[in-house]
Amino acid sequence: MKHVSEKLNNNINITLAKFSDIYFEIDDKDTVVEVNGVDISKYDLVYFRRAGNRFSGVASNIAVCLKAKDINFIDKSWAEVGPMGSKFTALIKLSLNHLPIIKSIYVWKEEMFKNRERIIKTLGLPLIAKELSTQRGKGVFKIASAKDFDDLPMKDSRGGLNQYFFQKYTDIGDEFRLLVLKEKVGVWEKKIVTVKDEFRHNVSLGATEEFLKIRDLPPKLEKIAVDGAKALNVQIAGVDIAADKKTGQFRLIEINRGPGFTYDTKISPEMDELTKYLEEEVKI
Repeated sequence: MKHVSEKLNNNINITLAKFSDIYFEIDDKDTVVEVNGVDISKYDLVYFRRAGNRFSGVASNIAVCLKAKDINFIDKSWAEVGPMGSKFTALIKLSLNHLPIIKSIYVWKEEMFKNRERIIKTLGLPLIAKELSTQRGKGVFKIASAKDFDDLPMKDSRGGLNQYFFQKYTDIGDEFRLLVLKEKVGVWEKKIVTVKDEFRHNVSLGATEEFLKIRDLPPKLEKIAVDGAKALNVQIAGVDIAADKKTGQFRLIEINRGPGFTYDTKISPEMDELTKYLEEEVKI
């Protein structure tokens, strides 16, 4: 880029950076992307040069933010991530729509230890570390001290290097799963933790399900779920929302494409509601 820099107008400055220099900090109020400590919105143009497979996810996350903030970037195709984005990509889109996500931070894996003090200062202790690639509550760890960063597994189940994002720890009371079918909630349930000292509300980890009457669904809860699914352009979504014990506020935890179902119709109305929705879409 030295040759290009020499040919450019004297009023234009070029800053070179690596994808690993990127820092993301997001919540329901703001989406911040920094390049070596400088807010990316300070730049007039961002050019992605050879992201490759290794950094394609980071490039897409940056592009989604740049597009939303109306900052020019090349190439525009990086923002067309669709359903192939990571969990953090989904959180970025929810943040950009000012939905009530939990404050989250992402840095490239090799920069995690360099940024640990900033992560702790921003999120406090304890905090939560989540692997980008795992589901159903696996790869989720509570971090109680700076030393706990050293104990995070660096290899995933396939032998690859793990990527983590970090979230403020929230003392969760009730957690709900809402099945969104296009623009309405068809089913909602409460997840009940039955394992002592377990902070995750995943059914796959032992939580039980209590299906609730749809007429009792609070409108605020329904709006969060539907708005979240629309923000990700998902028509059939399992939306996890939890209530903060201290504030009572609802927090959007995750939106699952292709959610798991309880197939026993004596227990769950999911299959009946899904059938009705598909018939409406086919217009039989």
